[in-house]
Amino acid sequence: MARAAHLRAGVLGVTLLVLTLLPPSLTRATSTDALLISSIATGGSSASDEYVVIEAVGVGGANIADYELVYTTASGATTRRLISLEGAAPLAAGARLLAANSIGSFSTGAFATWSEGIAATGGAMRLRVRATPTLIADAVAWGSATSSAGGFGTPAPAASSTTMMERRRGADLGLLNSQNNSADFALVPIAPPSLAPVSPGGPSPIPSATPSPSATPGEPSRVLSPAEVRSAALSSVVTLRGTVAAAPGELAEERLYCVEDAVTGVGVFVFAQSGNTDLERGDVVTVTGTVILRRQALTLAATTVAQVDGWAEPRAAIAVEPPAPGPWAWEPREARTIEVQGVLSGAPKDLAGGSRSLTLRLSGGGELLVGVAPGVLDEAPQGLLAAKRAVTVRGVLHQRAGAAGGGYRLWALSVAASLPGTPTGGSTSVAGGLLPPETPIATPLLQVGTPSIATPGGLQAWWGPQVSQTLDVRGGSLELAGLQGVGLVVLPSCEGAQVVPEGIRAGGRVDRAGRAPYPQPW
Repeated sequence: MARAAHLRAGVLGVTLLVLTLLPPSLTRATSTDALLISSIATGGSSASDEYVVIEAVGVGGANIADYELVYTTASGATTRRLISLEGAAPLAAGARLLAANSIGSFSTGAFATWSEGIAATGGAMRLRVRATPTLIADAVAWGSATSSAGGFGTPAPAASSTTMMERRRGADLGLLNSQNNSADFALVPIAPPSLAPVSPGGPSPIPSATPSPSATPGEPSRVLSPAEVRSAALSSVVTLRGTVAAAPGELAEERLYCVEDAVTGVGVFVFAQSGNTDLERGDVVTVTGTVILRRQALTLAATTVAQVDGWAEPRAAIAVEPPAPGPWAWEPREARTIEVQGVLSGAPKDLAGGSRSLTLRLSGGGELLVGVAPGVLDEAPQGLLAAKRAVTVRGVLHQRAGAAGGGYRLWALSVAASLPGTPTGGSTSVAGGLLPPETPIATPLLQVGTPSIATPGGLQAWWGPQVSQTLDVRGGSLELAGLQGVGLVVLPSCEGAQVVPEGIRAGGRVDRAGRAPYPQPW
């Protein structure tokens, strides 16, 4: 004990000395927390096999909830936050916390994950206070990182696909911290992270001998449906077969798509291999991958290119009412094709890649974010996405990034105007357990000659604008936007000659007799 206390006193003295040597933009946190980065993996069998282990080295443990982990490129030009540790419980002395790439082999058991990779050739990790980013608990640079990247001393050696960076330990197993990354870290064979607590003076931690799922993936025994994949254990390797409900790009990401069960409608997201992005809605696919949580949504990270086995009509969307309030209320709808109605609130907001985010005010006062990818934006009638428009949105429900849950967004496959009084599906509150049976939306079937648009008995102010929003002109024909199966549109007929405004006559919008093609005014 005396030796351990003497060592801690020596480390404290070195820390105080180095505080005077740090550049003004980088200062050691002076709180009672004592946290160090103990290991960093920058890639393994896959470039996404990345993780960082943070360890509490203080005698009384450490509060970690005020910190965040950031990554800076080797040049120091770009810094991005990988994870926030908000909500994390205090770590006891020697306890560890794992953060990892969401689609890598080591994401299981991680407190939080990131989705964009880090460079194996060089970069820097900093564990810093969120409220005061210049205060840090630790900083580790490696490889080709410059001093601008923010490490301590000279960088640690860069890891390869078979090695990782691990902080050295002293005779009492305490982590070394000389404030020089090249001296404090050594390269060791890459292995799954060990989260077993380390007590100074105790036995040396032994890395897990369990191989990485991606290194030796067990062959799946059979092909699974989306519902069965949703019940599989995380990190298990499975083969999925189902129908593409949302194609790559329709969920705003080139490599993300959704596969549904043709019978039940249960869906699961698939993150494709690079280049496997030419799938279309209705393709029946078979694909093998690893079950992970990506942005809190259950996802199959594909390890094979999807095999297209045929084509099937995607299931009709299920009309739903907003669920009971709660952070996870939309969870039973994840990866399902649903249809909701509401009124748009506020102006659309721009998202990355040309997508837009809408706020849909639902019946009962709740709200749901709606994402509209560029392809769907091109199909939406002009002016339909303005505030106060009553719309019907059909799409696939996904989650937004965040550890706390409750962040859901409906990625639209179509957006159409809602007619006043249009009935919606029955209540589907998730409170109380099982969901009630759901009925697919009925597609209207009209016989030839049946008027699909007609003047109300008493002309109402909303009728003209509503028709103009619903009608769409495509290739010289009229269509009802958002309705399927309608083959005929009959406009109100003209009874006798009409007074034609000069502007209409000049534009040529008259019939052979020189009359207006529809009554004036609306």
